[in-house]
Amino acid sequence: MESIAELFEKREYYHAFQPICQFPDKKRIGYEVLLRSKAGLNPELLFSMAKEKRKLPELDTQSFRHALLSFFRSSKEHTQELLFVNIFPSTIVEDSFPGFIEEIKQAFFPYLKRIVLEINESIMEGECWHEPVFTNRIGELKKMGFLIALDDVGDAANIFHKITDLSPDFIKIDRFYSKELSTSQEKQTVVKLFVDFCKYEPQLILEGVEEEDFACASSLGIAMGQGYLFGKPDRLRED
Repeated sequence: MESIAELFEKREYYHAFQPICQFPDKKRIGYEVLLRSKAGLNPELLFSMAKEKRKLPELDTQSFRHALLSFFRSSKEHTQELLFVNIFPSTIVEDSFPGFIEEIKQAFFPYLKRIVLEINESIMEGECWHEPVFTNRIGELKKMGFLIALDDVGDAANIFHKITDLSPDFIKIDRFYSKELSTSQEKQTVVKLFVDFCKYEPQLILEGVEEEDFACASSLGIAMGQGYLFGKPDRLRED
């Protein structure tokens, strides 16, 4: 049976890149990298299957490594842009993670301050957030130069505690709040709450932004966004 590493080498698994842009000028500041399979499997299903087979850390770390290779080793165009790479909390608390991240540090040292580890608030990963090793390793990653983003944030009361504990560099607000934002006073209130709380840091990124809600998000003080308005996930031009 082929290893996950071999499947990446054969490009059975590959990455798509979606732009993240500043408001209000829509200038691109980086990309989120998204795992895809040639077989067309839903990424969530792919990770769920890996978790069932106890291969989630292997899939997660191999995806991380190949995402960095695709972006930093095959492109001269994106020399100053950030790369947001998803990683599971359960991978971060693995015993093998410090050795893995040391290899990444050595191989990609010139780019560390442009790599944003995007950590998802998945329900199935909830227990990891409360482990002291998780908080300690986030602190170690930041000392190395990596940036940290909390992804799909929606529960304001819950996230403020995590912001205090982890001091992330970015908060990505769930796309639920961008949909019909311009017509929902309730959503505008929540988004403004995030903006006021994160006045100085961390920086906010609103996911799922579309044309009809872009002006409203900008007027509320959102500094960056991601969505089809700025570009769909796609392979890099150099791939």
